[in-house]
Amino acid sequence: MNRVPVRALIAAMALGLVALLVAACGSSSDDAPAGSKQLTFKLTDAGCEPIKANAPAGPIDFKVENGGTSKYTELEVLEGETILGERENITEGLSGSFSLTLEEGEYTVRCDEGGGEGEATLKVTGKLETKKSPEIEKAISDYKAYLLENSEELVQNTKPFVAAVEAGNIAKAKQLYPAPRINYERIEPVAESFGDLDPRIDARENDVKPSEFGGFHRIEKALWEEETTDGMKPVAEGLLEDVEELEELIKGKVDIHAVEIANGANELLTEVSTSKITGEEERYSHIDLVDFKANVEGSQVAFEDVAPLMEKSDPKLVKEIEKDFETVYAALKPYETEVWPGFVLYTELTKADTRKLAQVIDTLAEKLSLVPAQIAKGETA
Repeated sequence: MNRVPVRALIAAMALGLVALLVAACGSSSDDAPAGSKQLTFKLTDAGCEPIKANAPAGPIDFKVENGGTSKYTELEVLEGETILGERENITEGLSGSFSLTLEEGEYTVRCDEGGGEGEATLKVTGKLETKKSPEIEKAISDYKAYLLENSEELVQNTKPFVAAVEAGNIAKAKQLYPAPRINYERIEPVAESFGDLDPRIDARENDVKPSEFGGFHRIEKALWEEETTDGMKPVAEGLLEDVEELEELIKGKVDIHAVEIANGANELLTEVSTSKITGEEERYSHIDLVDFKANVEGSQVAFEDVAPLMEKSDPKLVKEIEKDFETVYAALKPYETEVWPGFVLYTELTKADTRKLAQVIDTLAEKLSLVPAQIAKGETA
């Protein structure tokens, strides 16, 4: 595949920390790296239980169960304000898991996005050693270069969009909106690892308090629903500052491990099938399929960078995943157009169309979820 400009993912990037995110949506503890410590957290109305946990340094499998609460539906593991791993959409009656390889230290386990209420702590003790090899170093180097390329292009494409908003040129702003959206969707998990940077850039209206609703989607609402740019200048200025901050953070602080790259490939597709498939992401402009394809592109690059690390251990799985990527692109092809924004609007799709897309993406994501555990085995001693 030729790398499409800018876009990648990685939802659990630690800043100078060995944090290796492994599993993903719907996986079980059976998929965890061999020898991992098993920890179970239950979501209740009071928060995360237990409120204190201990584990040795190394692979840790986090199982998340919903104990019958609608108040909390996710679990995050953080170092400071950096999200190392998370599992979302654990509604009543559901469970899920993810795995991390952690070094010695104290971590926050959070089920409340705002923090504070219902938080738990995880104390990790002992020494962690990781393996290095030319193959692993190449995978990381290639992906970091791609990630940096994407963050730079995000800033480049946001600048003219912001200028059009500030000038009050609604038609031009609408035309320029998709380009930075493609950029951001490819690298969104990176922003998620930097505290509140992702909500500032990309929160939907119902994700945050009304006073905190800004970024891309506040401007999207103004352009398509309100048909005005009145009051959007400070929002646009703030958006540009935030994407520039993201670029600088990626340049200076992101420490990526191969297993994080593998997990990110799966996470982008999981996000498409669990939330974007509803059309909630671009609810005013309806350019959701632009985001879809960007997610797939970023996922494919991430997978391609780590695939050589498992060519010997499971070449069959590598081939199956490569074929499934082709199937996803083929499923998107009928909706492509030669005019802006490059796809039909999402409102033109039928329920049968969205089901078909969800099915092929789920099939690919299920196989991608098997990759991180294999990479973790080769990266930890």
